Amino acid sequence: MPELEHAGRFLNSLVRKAQENFDPGSTQLFDTTALYGLHSLEVSDGRVVCKLPVVPRNMNRFGTLHGGCMATLVDTVGSAALRTKLDNTGVSLHIATTYMSPMPGGQDVTITATVAKVGKTVATVNVDLHRPDGTLVAQGSHIKFLHPHAPPDQLKLSESQHPRSKL
Repeated sequence: MPELEHAGRFLNSLVRKAQENFDPGSTQLFDTTALYGLHSLEVSDGRVVCKLPVVPRNMNRFGTLHGGCMATLVDTVGSAALRTKLDNTGVSLHIATTYMSPMPGGQDVTITATVAKVGKTVATVNVDLHRPDGTLVAQGSHIKFLHPHAPPDQLKLSESQHPRSKL
C-alpha cells in the first residue's frame, strides 16, 4: 500500500502549480483558477478532507461557488483520496456531481473524499462538499479506470497524444 503522504504530495503539487501559475490578469488553465487556495486538512487511509475559500475567482454570476469548480474538486480531491490506497490514481471514466444548495462566497467549502471501492481495474470515490454550518452543497461520484500494468504515477499521454499538442 502506498504511503499516505503520497496523497498529500499529489494534492499539494497540483495546488502549488496553481499558485505558481496564478496571474489574475491573464488567461490560464482552469485548474489554476479552480484550485488556487485549496489546502488539505486531513489525509488518512481512503479519505482526504480539504478546504477552499469561495472568492470571486471561483464564483458564478450569482455570487456562489461555480458548478464547474465543484466538479473539478470532485475530480481532484477524489483522486487524492484514491492515491492513499494505490500507487496510481488511474484515469476518469465517469464523474457525476449533484448540486444540492448554493455555496455562498466569502466562506470556505469543505470537501471530503472517501474511497468507496477499489477493484482490479475500476475504483469508485464519493465526494461531499459542505458549508461551514454543515449544509450539504454537492455530492460527487468519481469512477476511475485503473490500468493494470501502469507503473506508479506514470500513466501519461505521450506528447503527440496530448490534446494540447493539437492546439
